[in-house]
Amino acid sequence: MREMNKATAELQEEMTQRIALNPGGTRRIGNFGFIELEETWGDEATIVNTARISTTNQRLRNQGDFSAKDRALLYQLLRDQHGTPFETVYFRFRFIAPIFVLRQWVKHRISSWNEFSMRYRKPISVAYVPDTAACTVDHFAVLDETAVAEYEALMTQLFAWYEQQYDAACARIDQARSAGVLAPKAGGRDPYRGRARELLRNVMPVAAYSDVYWTVNFRSLMNFFKLRRKKDAQYEIREYADAAYALFAARLPLLAETMQRVMDESVTEIPDPADHG
Repeated sequence: MREMNKATAELQEEMTQRIALNPGGTRRIGNFGFIELEETWGDEATIVNTARISTTNQRLRNQGDFSAKDRALLYQLLRDQHGTPFETVYFRFRFIAPIFVLRQWVKHRISSWNEFSMRYRKPISVAYVPDTAACTVDHFAVLDETAVAEYEALMTQLFAWYEQQYDAACARIDQARSAGVLAPKAGGRDPYRGRARELLRNVMPVAAYSDVYWTVNFRSLMNFFKLRRKKDAQYEIREYADAAYALFAARLPLLAETMQRVMDESVTEIPDPADHG
């Protein structure tokens, strides 16, 4: 890859700082990917207290107060799909992922998204490069090293073209201002440079990285895990889903254990026709 632009270099430094500040809540993924579980609101006690609102005023302070009966109730609520108590626990993740991964991720619509915009900033000048595992299916390389090298060179060419054309557009704008053709820049966003960014972002590939804040309740997060951690989920989003699960499980281990138990029990084995004569 070519040299990063300034904003991308700053983002890389920020990832390094976040990993140092929150080592247990961050993961690097692929050549430039990143995910962090920044905040959580509520815990296992929140779920049980919510479910018992009509039956008792005795509230649990946290998961450390749980008895065997409380654990059993948490399991029963999840097993029997009493959904609303599980909507009271929230998580905020930040992730840096290829745009094609975001297109799959955003389909989980019961959540809140805030995504980096190339209307206001230059693109992240790094593209996803598939590793050996991504290029291999059943030990067969569907893309060989030569193809991956050409892929990477093409991504580099696209980012270089963007920088050249943006610099040229900015030079034309500055020249027009100096000549009095355009009014001097006022405060706020420059509409001319902004329009240049809007047009030039159209060449960005889906392999380009983007930056997202994702806020989601546990009920929706569980659905995300169920779908995107399957063996047949696309490799790249599965990498992010597995990382998100590990961060979640470290933060709320009892809830993760209970969820996994329910999910394992819900798997239905396909009957063998031989068993039916």
